[in-house]
Amino acid sequence: MKSSRQRFKDFRQKFRQGLLKGDRLSDGQDRREPPTHFGGRHAPVSMEKHEFKYTRRQLLRQYRQILRGYYGSVAVLIVLVIIGAMVALAPPLVLKLAIDDVFHNHPLPVPRGLLPPNITTNLLHWLSAAPANGLLALVLLLTMAEVISVISQWVRVLAIRRLNYKLAATLRQKLHAHLSSLPLAQIADYRTGGIISRIMSDTDQVAGGVQNAVVNPIGAMIRVACILLILIATNWKLFLSAAVLIPPVILIHYLIFRRLRPLWRNIQDDRSMLSSRVSDLFAGIRVVRSFRRERSEFAEFGVRQHTMVRKQYFTSLLGRMLMTGWAVFVPTMAIVILWYGGNLVLAHKLTLGSLVMFQTYALMLLGPITQMLDSMQALQQNLGALDRICDVLAQKPDMPDPPGAQSLDQGIPQLELRHVGFGYRPEQTVLDDINLVIEPGATVAIVGPSGSGKTTLINLIARFYDVRSGDIRLNGRDIRNIRLADYRRLFAMVLQDVYLFDGTVRENIAFGRRGATTEEITAAARKANADEFIAALEKGYDTQIGERGVKLSGGQKQRLSIARAILADPRILILDEATSSLDTQSERLIQASLDELMRSRTTLVIAHRLSTVMHARRIAVLVDGRIVEIGTHDELLANNGVYHAMFTQQFAMKNDPILEKLTWDPVNQPA
Repeated sequence: MKSSRQRFKDFRQKFRQGLLKGDRLSDGQDRREPPTHFGGRHAPVSMEKHEFKYTRRQLLRQYRQILRGYYGSVAVLIVLVIIGAMVALAPPLVLKLAIDDVFHNHPLPVPRGLLPPNITTNLLHWLSAAPANGLLALVLLLTMAEVISVISQWVRVLAIRRLNYKLAATLRQKLHAHLSSLPLAQIADYRTGGIISRIMSDTDQVAGGVQNAVVNPIGAMIRVACILLILIATNWKLFLSAAVLIPPVILIHYLIFRRLRPLWRNIQDDRSMLSSRVSDLFAGIRVVRSFRRERSEFAEFGVRQHTMVRKQYFTSLLGRMLMTGWAVFVPTMAIVILWYGGNLVLAHKLTLGSLVMFQTYALMLLGPITQMLDSMQALQQNLGALDRICDVLAQKPDMPDPPGAQSLDQGIPQLELRHVGFGYRPEQTVLDDINLVIEPGATVAIVGPSGSGKTTLINLIARFYDVRSGDIRLNGRDIRNIRLADYRRLFAMVLQDVYLFDGTVRENIAFGRRGATTEEITAAARKANADEFIAALEKGYDTQIGERGVKLSGGQKQRLSIARAILADPRILILDEATSSLDTQSERLIQASLDELMRSRTTLVIAHRLSTVMHARRIAVLVDGRIVEIGTHDELLANNGVYHAMFTQQFAMKNDPILEKLTWDPVNQPA
């Protein structure tokens, strides 16, 4: 395993060679480095090179779209920033007036026209009465400016945080809804950790970009513009002598700043990969412990994390070089001002107060310029997160409804598969020329060896994927012309791989139907033979079952899954090895409930144990993606074909096919 130092060294080398394209390092041949996964095995990833799909201008335009509905809040923030920027200019001006006027026993100048004539006259009289009055006026002016500054800053901080929280929440909702509509294959590509990273981390980063893209730059630019105008108005020759260092600093900014965004995007993806690894690790913690891989996984996580830290530090170092240019520029400018401005004072061409004010304003340039650079550097990180979010939002939803999509008819549906072909990849064929009629209320079993395409066929019928060729018809209508939400409402599924959510027993059963009452939940559990073990739990139906139902046995989880399907009251029921995790006694108890549930519904059953489908109206035998036989149990046995060989093998191995799953090899079976 490479150390983090070696990995970072490789990263730096490729970065210098210009091989950092978007979020990944290529090898110069348009290939992506696949991330290693548990035990050093390579996880399957797309090998296409990722490049940024959006320019900075496009992303900033996207920011404007995100801010729709929040323009009022942004306007309030801008006003507060302008107020803060203006009052921050008061201290140097007050200092100049104190040095040039008050300390020389001169009356303070009062702008004409701002106050009524009588008030202006009385104010001038009071200020000229004693120098202390002028000093008191300046102190009061400075105090008022500080109070306004503190209040505006306090309100601005609260306002920006409120905006960030609301904006992040809106983005999470939008991203969550869009991700939920993506194709299953696309969701699998993002991986669980990557999805969590985008929804939780990237949205916070994007929300923070409002301050870096709008609030901070506007405030900083206003302060810089006002200061520059004051400096030029005070003595333009002195300003030009000090501003000669600006061009080299701009050059440093141009050379370094444009390299930061790809680096931040790369770091964001490293963070996403770490999140995904942690998610996988603890989801499969039993496997990790059973193979004693805790130490190696801990070490791998540490190396990846340290590599990311090195990248973060390297990126921060580049950003700091921008700051260094300005940090050198401002003190050097102060030296030039002191030398040249001091000579002007000695020559009586500039007052001492004006020189002090000029010097103070020049040093004040460091604050807003530093703020702009910090904001622009942080904005690259925000834009990297926004690029990832836009990449997700640009993905097309899964099977959108066509124009004029139809609603469903009432009654028990009839399904017909006509010449259906499908493969998960263009060059792959999983199902070929499938023809099958599923009559209303019928129970149809699909059997066959592992890998024959049984689950894929069910996925097509439930329209998790669309067929590549042929069509699937519901009561004579192509299911692609039926509203997807209406069509999927027909189904409930009980899968072999039971998935339960981290919540209570009640919440998991109620997931089958929104708004289900306690009585309905209890009745569904009773029909699934789950009520007895639920009552024995610590808090009954309010017992927390842990992530994926980790606190329950396999049979208990399966029974909750069946109760969930019973509560859904579907018109088409799909059972994928629904009783595979149950012992013989529990299976017999549940089978009667399933028979009652299936009586008035169209039911599709996937089974390895042929004894569980013997009473199906029709049994379809799949081999290598094709239906090779179809009929009742007795008919198929009489045909002395594939089904007969499968059934005979199961019976011969255990003398009872209910005790053994199918392990059939078609090569070694009789024709």
